[in-house]
Amino acid sequence: MSSQPNQSLIDGIRCLQYLVSSGRAIGCRELARLMGINTTRVNRLLMTMASIGLTMQDAQRRYLPGPGIHALAAQAIRGSTLFSQALPLLERYAPKDIVVAMGVLWEDQVIYIYHSKPGSQVSQALAGFHMLPAWQSVIGMSLLAAENDDELQKRFTDEQWQRLGPHVALQRQHGHVVWHHDDGEVSMAKPLGVHSAALAFAGMWNIEDAEVEIRLQALHTLVSHLTEKA
Repeated sequence: MSSQPNQSLIDGIRCLQYLVSSGRAIGCRELARLMGINTTRVNRLLMTMASIGLTMQDAQRRYLPGPGIHALAAQAIRGSTLFSQALPLLERYAPKDIVVAMGVLWEDQVIYIYHSKPGSQVSQALAGFHMLPAWQSVIGMSLLAAENDDELQKRFTDEQWQRLGPHVALQRQHGHVVWHHDDGEVSMAKPLGVHSAALAFAGMWNIEDAEVEIRLQALHTLVSHLTEKA
């Protein structure tokens, strides 16, 4: 039996992930461009997934997630130890006056599992947030620190690395990232250990160093709650 990865399976899963993450109907050519593979192959993959209900087409023959996605989503949530353990703890302990987010890395993008804003309901926090390039996200900066600089610099432009590199270094030095944005916002993130995810606080504007430290301690405490059963 071959030990080589099945490229067709890999491409099919990537194709479905890109489609679902796009948040809109998308054509084969655009999807192929995003994935960096042949349009004919993408079309064949989407048609195959349509046959089992994972994708469907609109009137313009663009593709959308199909009804089978709902079953897959429910099964994935049920199988996620991180999600099942984290949700009640986030609802109990997470601060309500700032943005609280939990996310994972996928192909140098941050996928948000949980993203709440002040005054938002649980359903809104779980409805998700568009994926964000890792170099633009404090969660991405925190998680990318686990990788080698030489490998990271191959994947990012010089401009992206100029923003990303110092925060990666801070994560390695302190075990967390604090990002003071040019517009006055402060965001911070800390990895969740074995879960390959990170928790972030954001939406804190023009705050003093003393409050940054208070928020950072609160982040550490919440991460401890989320990881103590890991």
